[in-house]
Amino acid sequence: MDTAETTAETVVLAPGLGLPMATLLVGGALCLVNLAAGGALALLGLVLLLQSLRLRLAFTPEALELQNGSEVLRRFPYKNWRSWSLFWKPLPILLYFREVNGIHFVPVIGDPQVLLQQLEHHLGDGKTTKTSAEAS
Repeated sequence: MDTAETTAETVVLAPGLGLPMATLLVGGALCLVNLAAGGALALLGLVLLLQSLRLRLAFTPEALELQNGSEVLRRFPYKNWRSWSLFWKPLPILLYFREVNGIHFVPVIGDPQVLLQQLEHHLGDGKTTKTSAEAS
């Protein structure tokens, strides 16, 4: 399976099942020690698995889009981004980004390598902060 689908300069991340499956496995193992905590973690893993199969992150020339099939649920124009970071570099599990409209935390439910590549391509290293005058 390809890690990303490219259409006219739009890159759609393929589903990444690493984080959901790891969460499910750890939750299942934790059920042997503490049923409530393990069950909650396994439920989170199930939700992440369903979301990774249903939702896609698409990098268009102007914005990061959250898509459900062909429907765009949310757009995050690059011009509004202030900074971004992937948490836990060895195996990215969480994307943090700050834009003029707020702070966002997104679980990595797509291919982490392509995600990093596209973030760097469209936004640079993530450490740059734009002023409000630059964002206009």
